[in-house]
Amino acid sequence: MTMCSPFLTSLKTGGFILTLLLFSWHTLITRPVPARAAEQYSLKECLQMSLKSHPQLRVQHFRTIQARELSKVAKTEFLPKLDAGYSYMYRDKINSYDILDKSFPANTHDVYNLDLIITQPIFTGFSIIENYRLAQIGIKQAQTEERLARLEVIYETVSAYFNYLKQTRFAETASRTVERLKSQARDSQLFYDNELIPLNELLYSKVKLSQARQQQRQVENQLKLARARLATIIQIDRDAEFTVNDEAVKKMVDFSLAQATATALGKRPELRLANYAIDSAGHRVKLAQSDYYPTFSLTAQHHRMGDEFMVNGDGITSTPYNTTLMIGATWRLWEWNRSGHQVARARAAVEEARQRLKDAADEISLEVKNNFENALTSYQNIATAKDEVELGKENYRVTKLRFQNQLSTATEVLDSQAALTQSEASYYNALYEYNIQLAALARASGVEDWHEINPAARGRKPSKNINK
Repeated sequence: MTMCSPFLTSLKTGGFILTLLLFSWHTLITRPVPARAAEQYSLKECLQMSLKSHPQLRVQHFRTIQARELSKVAKTEFLPKLDAGYSYMYRDKINSYDILDKSFPANTHDVYNLDLIITQPIFTGFSIIENYRLAQIGIKQAQTEERLARLEVIYETVSAYFNYLKQTRFAETASRTVERLKSQARDSQLFYDNELIPLNELLYSKVKLSQARQQQRQVENQLKLARARLATIIQIDRDAEFTVNDEAVKKMVDFSLAQATATALGKRPELRLANYAIDSAGHRVKLAQSDYYPTFSLTAQHHRMGDEFMVNGDGITSTPYNTTLMIGATWRLWEWNRSGHQVARARAAVEEARQRLKDAADEISLEVKNNFENALTSYQNIATAKDEVELGKENYRVTKLRFQNQLSTATEVLDSQAALTQSEASYYNALYEYNIQLAALARASGVEDWHEINPAARGRKPSKNINK
């Protein structure tokens, strides 16, 4: 017994440790894993994600690459070109000629020809250089369209960001409304049970609660759609759960309509595209006029002929191979005024482009004014809606207190509750619509952020093309 006691003690100790390990393992595998917190993005992060991978920007990027490659293609027209030609011909009869009673073959059954030709254009009536200049303008147009797409994506991102915030606040307001109506329904039930209010007031409270719950479900659906819209723009999973920081601006803009208009006339990509269209039309006039001139080219050719596959042999002609150098000119003298009609058409296109520029400038000025006035209206609505919220809260508090003291009806409480909900929704709508209008104003002014509209804010002088 004494000798076995250490063994028993060890066995008990080992069993205790094993039990402890099994309990710890069971606790670890059965412990609920804490839910991962939803991602929270700032406006800057959303902009970075959308500008990094938005399909619209990728499309414009590849269009710019195409324009650059097209310019390289046009550049190759200045350089010499090498052509090679190889042919085979079989004759079933051999012609011959007689000299001094002797017959000699004039050709062979098999004829192989090899030609190497180098052609260098010397003068083409300025068509090559004009095509190259058009390709260079095409690069600028593609880059400007890429800039335009960037502005569009920024506006869409900011608009979706603040719309998501707005729907979030609407959902919070709907939730608070439901909680208030639950409380009112409980009070109404209590008062009815004590025969302090009639049945219709109790039923009215319950109906309003049901309507509020239905409205809450609708608002939550709108919230999901707003989140999906933003997720699509920033290129993440459309069904991902995430939140955003509330970075709403509440201060008044520090620039005038004249400054916003001047900025737009100096920076809108559409105006640059219109100017490029005028330049392009001008080069097309010169391109059409190139048909009036003759064309000159230099051609070097090496010709080989033989009766073997490797263009050897022959033995018939005295010159089985020959190299020539030639300068040639062509000039089309008459084509029923075709070139004249093309030039007239190109000149009409120039005038059309100039009118489009003027029309674009007018439309942009009107767009800036519209967005500027909308931003001012939304800003003024913020203060008004804020006062309405304070009034609604106080009115609801007083009315509910009066109801609890049997000095007002349930209908009056519910009406004050509805007014409070409406004022809260109006406040959030005004606040976030103001920020959306600022984004629209920045887009209309051709800048990425509305702070860039006022040049003096960053110590920069206005551009020379800004009308004072």
